[in-house]
Amino acid sequence: MPQQPFRDELADRRRTTLLLFYLAALLSVIAISLAGRILPLRTLLLVLAVAGAGSTILFLLRFLRSNDEHERQINYRALTFAFTGTLVFSAAIGFLQSFGFHPVSWLGIPALMIILWSIGLIFYSWQYR
Repeated sequence: MPQQPFRDELADRRRTTLLLFYLAALLSVIAISLAGRILPLRTLLLVLAVAGAGSTILFLLRFLRSNDEHERQINYRALTFAFTGTLVFSAAIGFLQSFGFHPVSWLGIPALMIILWSIGLIFYSWQYR
């Protein structure tokens, strides 16, 4: 049973990395949305947004590298789900815009991908249990 504490420590580290990923992504989105509204702090907010986006990428890579083969399969399926859902959503919005539908901000696409990836992680984790 000496592997159990190691597994719990690894799971805690992975959970923390995933939480930091979501926080960095949220920080980046908030900074970009505020940059257009608070013009005196625009440069600072854009730097903060880029730093948040860079941190998001690093935390995502750290999370993905800590996976074993089974978890990589779950992540692959979740990313496929997110990519397919985003592609369908983008095609539907493009089609609806030809009928005069309001355009969607470009910030909606990465947020949608993160949301769909999270849903895919939850769904495929439950499916493989």
